[in-house]
Amino acid sequence: MKKLYYTFFIILFSVGSLSAQTTYIINSNTSSYSYTTSFFPSGDYYYQYWIKKADGNLLVAIKNVGDYLIFNEKPTQFYFYAYRPETYHCSGPCGEDWDSSFTATDFNANCFNGVGGSGGRAGAEIVPEFSIISNQVLVNPNPQNGQETNFCDKVNLQAVGCTGTQRFFWEYRIEGGSFQSTNISTAFNETFQFNRSNYLSTTYIGNIDFRVLIDSDTSVTGEEVYSNIISYSVIPCPPFLNKNPEPETTSCVYNNDGKVVLTFDRALITNERFEFNFYTADNALIPTPALSVDSTNKVYTFSGLALGQYYIKYQSFIGSQQTSVNKEPYPAFTIGPPSEFTFEIIETQPACHNEPGKIQLKASGGESPYYYTVDNGTEVEFTAISNVFTLTEGNHYIKVRDKKNCLSVTANDVQI
Repeated sequence: MKKLYYTFFIILFSVGSLSAQTTYIINSNTSSYSYTTSFFPSGDYYYQYWIKKADGNLLVAIKNVGDYLIFNEKPTQFYFYAYRPETYHCSGPCGEDWDSSFTATDFNANCFNGVGGSGGRAGAEIVPEFSIISNQVLVNPNPQNGQETNFCDKVNLQAVGCTGTQRFFWEYRIEGGSFQSTNISTAFNETFQFNRSNYLSTTYIGNIDFRVLIDSDTSVTGEEVYSNIISYSVIPCPPFLNKNPEPETTSCVYNNDGKVVLTFDRALITNERFEFNFYTADNALIPTPALSVDSTNKVYTFSGLALGQYYIKYQSFIGSQQTSVNKEPYPAFTIGPPSEFTFEIIETQPACHNEPGKIQLKASGGESPYYYTVDNGTEVEFTAISNVFTLTEGNHYIKVRDKKNCLSVTANDVQI
C-alpha cells in the first residue's frame, strides 16, 4: 500500500531587521504531482489534488525541496481525492476498486492532525494524511505573567508547540550585529539555557534577539525555515559585596559617629544606582546614614552610626528598572565603642605652707598621645602615660583629653 503524508508548518523568518515575512511549509510525497482540478491518471488510479489560498485560487509553491513545498501565502484549503476503478479482468469483478479522500479548510489551529478515509474492496494505495503546526514556537516573555524580559547571566528558552521530529537550532543577535549560531539544538518543549558568559562579552549591555532555525527533516537540506523572533534585554548582574561589612568604632564612647564600609565586586554603570536600608538588630528601620562613595574602588562608606548592631538591605536599579535585591542572610555588623578614655589625679600636698604641691596625671584607654590644660592655660602634651608637675597652693581646674578629643565621662574639670 502506498501512503501520502502531509505535514504543514506555519513558519516566520527574519528578513533584515525585526520585520518578518510569513512563509508556510508542507511536507508531502505529492510534491512531484501537479495540481489537477479534474481526475488525472497516476498509474492504475486517478486523483484530484490542490492547495488553495484565501481568495480561492490555487496556491503555488515558491520552492520545492525534496518532499517539501514552501509557500509565501497561507494555505486555506487542502483537497485530495483518489480512486481506482474495478477492471473486470477476471471474467467479472476482481475486487480492485478503492477510493480515498481528505478535505481540510481550517488551518488556524496551532496543532492539527488528520487522516483521510478510504473505501472499496481493495486496500487503498493512497490514504492522505497531514498535520499542521504553527511557526510561533518562541513565546515572547510577558511581564504581566511574571516573566522577566531581561536577564544578566542566563535565561531559559524553549521552542514550544506540537510534538514532532523537528529540531530547533538556536541563534542570537545583539544590537548592531547579525544572527550567530549557538551550536545548540533542541526538540519541542526542551529547554535551552542561554549562558551569557559563553556568547557575550562581559561588558555588553543592551538588546538581544533569539530565533530558531526549524529543521523539519535532518536528512534533507534546504527545507529549513526561521521561526519568529523574541527579544530580551541584557542588563548588568547586580553588584555583590566581595567581603563582609567593615565597621569602625565611634571616636569616643559617647559619640554617634561610627562608620561601616561596604566594598562591592563591580562599579555601577551609567544610569545605575543603589538604594540602601539600615535596620537595627530588633528590625527597626533607621534613617540611612550619610554616604560617601569611592566609585573607582567600589567602596561605600556610611557614617554617623551610634553604638549597636545593624543589618543592611540594598537594591540596585537601572533607571526605574529594579535589577537586584539582596537576600538573607543580610550583611550584619556591630558598631562598637573604642577603648574608653579615663584619667586619674594623684595629689602630693606640700610639706610646708610656702612650698608648691605636686600632682600626677595618669591616663589610660582612648588613643594616645594625651593632653592636659590647667586653669584654661596652654595645652601640654603628656611626655609619658603619667605626668608629674607642680601647682601653687589653691584651687585649680584640670582638663585631660586624648588624641581624638575624647574626654573622660567620669573625671574632668576636677578641682584640686
